[in-house]
Amino acid sequence: MLASAGADDTGVLTSAFGCYRLDLPTGSWVDLIAAANAVQAAEAALAAGDFARAKDKAGVANALLREPFLPGEEGEWAKQKRRELDELRTRALDVLADAHLQSGAPREAVKWAKETVALEPFRETGYRRLMEAHVGAGNPAEALRVYERCRRLFAEELGAYPSPDTESVYRSLLEAPSGRVEAATAREEQRAETGPSAGPRGRAPRKDGRKRATLATAALLIAGVVAAILTVVTRGGSTPQVRPNSVVRIDPDTMKVTQVVSVGDAPDLVVAAGGFLWITSHILRDTDSGALRNAGDRILTRVDPSTGKAIVVGGGLAPCGLTGDPSGDVWVANCYPTAGSHDNVVRIDARTLDFRKTWPVPGGDGFLRGLVYGGGSLWVSETFGGIIPTPDILTEIDPQTGVRQTIHLAAAATGLAWSEGYGDLWINNFYPGSLTRLHAATGAMKTVKSIASNPAFAVVDGDFVWVGDWSAPQVVRLRAIGAARPRSITLPPRSSGFVGVWSIAAGAGDIWATTPRDGALWRIDPKTNAVTRVNFPYMPTGVTADANDVWVTVRKK
Repeated sequence: MLASAGADDTGVLTSAFGCYRLDLPTGSWVDLIAAANAVQAAEAALAAGDFARAKDKAGVANALLREPFLPGEEGEWAKQKRRELDELRTRALDVLADAHLQSGAPREAVKWAKETVALEPFRETGYRRLMEAHVGAGNPAEALRVYERCRRLFAEELGAYPSPDTESVYRSLLEAPSGRVEAATAREEQRAETGPSAGPRGRAPRKDGRKRATLATAALLIAGVVAAILTVVTRGGSTPQVRPNSVVRIDPDTMKVTQVVSVGDAPDLVVAAGGFLWITSHILRDTDSGALRNAGDRILTRVDPSTGKAIVVGGGLAPCGLTGDPSGDVWVANCYPTAGSHDNVVRIDARTLDFRKTWPVPGGDGFLRGLVYGGGSLWVSETFGGIIPTPDILTEIDPQTGVRQTIHLAAAATGLAWSEGYGDLWINNFYPGSLTRLHAATGAMKTVKSIASNPAFAVVDGDFVWVGDWSAPQVVRLRAIGAARPRSITLPPRSSGFVGVWSIAAGAGDIWATTPRDGALWRIDPKTNAVTRVNFPYMPTGVTADANDVWVTVRKK
């Protein structure tokens, strides 16, 4: 086996005194050592306030430690090693939660803190971190529910109560001036007295974190696709009315509309960053010319979800791409139609709307650019569409200095997606129907062919990549590491015309996709591949999601 891996088996594995010793060649890579080093680097970066590096390194460690150590081996040494690796992964998850919380992304912190609690359900610091994240996200009632779950688990399993430190966090929440907090506590106590009940999706409440992990692993083996149908209510009662040219907020548990904010004409791309929503207009299209629109209405709008206030960002922007920055700011790719204005990418301060950085990029007459932040770099594709041919290249930009590096591709790129856990950039190749994985550290590229008719956008969620097919009502799922093993998931259309996927997102434990020409938002359960259709009275175009909310841009028909 050593010889097949390129190692000379003489002198690599030796034995003496009843023991074996493995001496690997210089430059060998061991995943567990890499994971331990990544955790140390992440903790050091967090202590130094370098949140972007802390997230990257902790994400790498979490991905490496996610899989069980030597499954099937039950020796005491193996069990001890698993305990050590679980502790190492817990440290990585702690860094992910703290780095997101301290960098102004509390909802992402909630996601990672939940994983910590699931991995170590009797570790109180995990509950306190999750409570703090919920409070930071503006959900103190959820924080109280976390405490109640902790209290009941400790009482039932250990005959003990949470420590004074955890109790102190709980008391501070009770003293907060919010009637909603007391109401949530009452509801939680009532649940404890009356026993479990089915949740909003008809699912039984989950037990402790260890059982959840087991069930999640088993569910990944289920291959069937089950469709359910829901309809967005547009009037009556207290449900907000869905309007054309708006962004709609949906509760991912109840699938009900909770907020509607009017924005400019033909909204499409939407990104959540810095506590705001950022929305572009008049970029995506499938019926008219591929030429760059030059009507002065390609705008960027910032929406404050807490107030419902929408502001058009000035400064001469002409958006054709959009992505968030780890700081909470947002990056906008601008595509200008005139020779006097050069295409660029601009970093916009989320609070002040000041232009903090502006870096030039290669020009073109297309209407869309792939744009994503990952691994400390900004990745920019050439413009898509238009008449003038563009080279098959990708541009990597240092976001601090603007230094550019050109990467040559085998096919033109459209949408880009970053895999935080593995340090890979996933590139959609629209016309060949393929997907290319670029490993940022080494520059190695691997293309997975025949993924879809026209893959336009992708999203990475943990160990899987999800790709929307622009020319067919389907989403393709493939592994983010190892053999791709693509699997197509059909989104059953009701329309007889051209139906494809315009946008895809991951959040709230599910995958979300839009098929505007069919008037539908789709929820895909990543454990079972089951799909749920949500009907819209207008065209749901773009989608983004986090741990608590799903946001959909809606165009008029």
